[in-house]
Amino acid sequence: MSISLTDRDLKPCLLNDNKTVITTVTNYGYLLYTLNMLKSLQPFGLDKKILVVCIDNQSSIILKNKGYHVYCINDSSLQRFAPWNTKGYDKICYLKLELIYRMLSLNKNVLLIDGDIVFLKNPLDDLCTWMDTINDDVYIQNDSQSNSNTTNMCTGYLYIKSNKKMMDAYDCVSEEGKQKYLTCAFDNNDQSYFNTFVKPICKMNALPLEKYPNGKVFYDNPDIIKHTAVLIHFNWVKGHLKMAKMKEHKMWLLTPEEEL
Repeated sequence: MSISLTDRDLKPCLLNDNKTVITTVTNYGYLLYTLNMLKSLQPFGLDKKILVVCIDNQSSIILKNKGYHVYCINDSSLQRFAPWNTKGYDKICYLKLELIYRMLSLNKNVLLIDGDIVFLKNPLDDLCTWMDTINDDVYIQNDSQSNSNTTNMCTGYLYIKSNKKMMDAYDCVSEEGKQKYLTCAFDNNDQSYFNTFVKPICKMNALPLEKYPNGKVFYDNPDIIKHTAVLIHFNWVKGHLKMAKMKEHKMWLLTPEEEL
């Protein structure tokens, strides 16, 4: 099981700088969350610009029929919903790391988005600014409760620029890279990988919590945050409590017909 992306796979999804691709990873068990995230991008004309990496063929067929740009890995053993740090979650997180590495190696900047995110504002407004910066490597969501605490960064919303330093940092396919990932495989996976191996060597921008809140920040301050946020990331809850939280805060956008 491996990712073998080409420039042809990425071309339909390139943004105006001709170098940046927005992408997300999903499987059949996670598909409704991905569809909800994509629908939240529809008002900004971005839902059909995302490269959706499908782990299994079933989710791939459904998304292709809906007109999305899809790259299929076709591993049916990973098509079920895998809650945080359960069996199979480590393999899915490894695929996220490999996806980043393959895209960086094609000289493309990457914005990786988790499917449990709902957009309230157009993310391009900030993204275009990040594209134009020269010295920064990474813009990433903060998983802490304070902007001043950057101990634990969240890889659910992550923009990485393609350069040799970042390619080397995300090399998870060499034997050395695979061994590095194994140290994180059962400890928050790709997020621990970033905080352990990438953050110490990159020029990082921690995104402000009032604009890019994690779940905890939002759940504690929903009436304030919903007016300032570009997006809401429904992490900090496990399993399908995510969906319950989205419905509680009226951010589950799919109609019953769209859930079929």
